Amino acid sequence: MKVYEAIGQGMAHEGVDAVFGLMGDGNLSLIPYITDDLGMSFYGARHEGGAVAMADGYARVSGRVGVASFTQGPGLTNALTALVSAVRGRTPMVVLAGDTPARVRGLPQDIEQPPIFAALGLPTQQITPETVGPAVAEAFRRARAERTPIVLNLPTDMQEEPCTWAPPEADVVVPAAWSDDDPGPDLSAAVEALSGAERPVLIAGRGAMMAGAREDIVALADRTGALLATSLPVKSWFAGHPWEVGIAGGFASELGRRLIGEADCVVSFGASLNHFTSRGGTLFGAGATIVQVDADPSAFGRYYETSVHVTGDAGQVARRLREALPASAGYRTDAIAEEIAAARGGADLVDEGEPGAMDPRILSSLIDRAVPQDRALVVDGGHFMGFPAMHMEVPDPTQFVFTLDFGSIGLGLGAAIGAAVARPDRITVAAIGDGGLLMSLGELDTAVRYGLPILVVVYNDEAYGAEMHFLRMLGRPDEESLFAVPPLGDVARSLGADGFTVTGPDDLRELPARLERLDGPLVLDCRITREVRAVWLEEAFERGTH
Repeated sequence: MKVYEAIGQGMAHEGVDAVFGLMGDGNLSLIPYITDDLGMSFYGARHEGGAVAMADGYARVSGRVGVASFTQGPGLTNALTALVSAVRGRTPMVVLAGDTPARVRGLPQDIEQPPIFAALGLPTQQITPETVGPAVAEAFRRARAERTPIVLNLPTDMQEEPCTWAPPEADVVVPAAWSDDDPGPDLSAAVEALSGAERPVLIAGRGAMMAGAREDIVALADRTGALLATSLPVKSWFAGHPWEVGIAGGFASELGRRLIGEADCVVSFGASLNHFTSRGGTLFGAGATIVQVDADPSAFGRYYETSVHVTGDAGQVARRLREALPASAGYRTDAIAEEIAAARGGADLVDEGEPGAMDPRILSSLIDRAVPQDRALVVDGGHFMGFPAMHMEVPDPTQFVFTLDFGSIGLGLGAAIGAAVARPDRITVAAIGDGGLLMSLGELDTAVRYGLPILVVVYNDEAYGAEMHFLRMLGRPDEESLFAVPPLGDVARSLGADGFTVTGPDDLRELPARLERLDGPLVLDCRITREVRAVWLEEAFERGTH
């Protein structure tokens, strides 16, 4: 057996059935082996960044380890943006990175790859012909346990060396930092803050979701009379609970923003409270006590200075707090209940669209009603991103992929392809700006080749919208941020997809029928007005974060 074959056997042992990549000399032997000999599905991307984004979207929606593969040199440098985004998003992924032969130097694609991985914060798993079996198993174990991409750097000559492979021993189960029988961390300050609170709010983030702590946090909220909110990546986690107020931060509703701002105690479970979630520190009232619970002590104060720090598993801490606290009505008054119920009826939006260009908020709401509720939603970066995030729903946060962990545009279409591969039984909605689509247009061909049911909703203002609005707020000319965009429905059809232009609500009447027979990507070229500015963008401008 050769090393590349042993790598494939290790992947098969881990249950891998989908690999996303772009073939080059660095994976030229591996890819045919895993597809022809092992029966895995390989989804060939048009760009290495798209391949990594696909593995990212697949992992987030499926709950499994994503696998991406690309070749050396420019293959790696093309993938860098998506790799950093996956690191920031804490995506479990194994990256099979080809490298130039270790025994040959001076090749055009030569570059020192390990230092690049280190600079990006990408952990690497060392592999040799003698250790290939345990190394592959350890890479998958680390990806799951550390919630991060793990790189296997694979020189082409090493891949061809002989080796042996045997099924690895079972994973070692790592015990929790503290068990239910242990006293755990000191909760006295958190108990004191919550016991004296009249308007408590609990905010759950990605760390709480990864810990499976939903029921424990809900039970604590019900005990203390707290309202429930989430950070953006955990959108809809508390959906259906009568006292949830949605997303905290830049995409909060007006009611959620006010109620969280008036809280006298906020407990964050596994949420970083970054600049976006805390609205640059302006979300919480000046007198509020902020309790931050996180399994990683380095998270405390990283983005926002909090009052009380508790190191521990979100579910265990929530259980202990519930046991230590008396029952209280807290924030849950009849008046607040009426406000929350009224807000669930839908905000009364004033349509600010114009002839030939829709209000993006109205567009998002209409798409939300037209698409079956059992769907995944993937949102690319850009000015428009708050509109689908706020006005489109998902069944649960595992079906919501927000690709802005590194602040990049252009990753959404790739992530939507990965999400669609993970759940081909449902429609995946890819919300993307015209700039992001044209940046990643080659991956529309990928979606066509594999017949993936993706509804691509293009928020087309013929501009780089964030830059356009920033320029306007600065009182400067915006011409350099504006671009003429070809008819994207025609572009989609030329690539084998379906597509049409949307300039008003009447153009969406046929959408439900089109979705019933969807057998590949459908692109909606939605012309939107340049006059509706996202609230999050105005706040970012005011805080000087543009």
